Amino acid sequence: MMSNRKRKALVDLLEDPDERIYLVIKQVIKAEAQLIEPFLVEVLSNESAGIRQISRASEILQAIRLDAVSNELLTWSTSADKDLLKAIVALNKLVDSTLDDALVLQHMEALRKDVWLELNDYQTAFEQVKILNHMFFEVHGFECTESFQRDLAHLNIGTVLTEKKGNPLIIGLIYSIIANWLEVPIYGVDFPKIFILARMDENNTSLFSESESEYGVLFYINPIGNGIVFDEQEIRSFLKQIEIEPERKFFEPTSNTTLINRYLLAFEEAFQFKGDTACLQALSQIKAIL
Repeated sequence: MMSNRKRKALVDLLEDPDERIYLVIKQVIKAEAQLIEPFLVEVLSNESAGIRQISRASEILQAIRLDAVSNELLTWSTSADKDLLKAIVALNKLVDSTLDDALVLQHMEALRKDVWLELNDYQTAFEQVKILNHMFFEVHGFECTESFQRDLAHLNIGTVLTEKKGNPLIIGLIYSIIANWLEVPIYGVDFPKIFILARMDENNTSLFSESESEYGVLFYINPIGNGIVFDEQEIRSFLKQIEIEPERKFFEPTSNTTLINRYLLAFEEAFQFKGDTACLQALSQIKAIL
């Protein structure tokens, strides 16, 4: 096994102007993967490092992270349950290698516990959602605004869980995950322009009209409005307003794969806004996996 001293020596050699030597070193460094990451990161923060070394370290670091994320998401894509949180955490590691899986779970579990303490079997679906909304947006203070739409930090689940501010999509996904952990059937909908959630009902009855819902949805939830609930008619009115023809997928829950692809699209928009072509290319590779 290679020592840290040898790993650092390899990274120091990235300054060598000989392209043939660089190609050999690059392959050896990539083979070390996460073990050599700290030394590559050190170069990027070292003011005395040369331009060539910084450029090469950055390129290799991105490739190592991309390979790791791609492998995780490839495993996820063939898994039976397609755990939403696992895919979200894996994708975030493309831009935040310091993201701590255990810390994310710790924050999520604390949130789950707080909501669980307020729930009981005698509450109606509407009462359960009122509790979820109260715990999320009042007690824990999650803030969900459109101004975070293209901010990478507010797509990062680690940052969102600690700062309680974020893109409506990631906050909606966190909300759905917590609800499902507590056996409250709330799922994401692949709706245009905004991200909404559907509270499902085993009796296919609409909360508002008391008639049977074709989609098995009791009511819908908008994370942007601090969890405000609404019905199918409001969806149809909004679609008419934005001149989009109604499709079945706009009214019922979508798959976790579709949700992760939507999350990828949000990252893509943020990278485009930043002009980060390297990350855009990396996302293209990941999208091909899913």
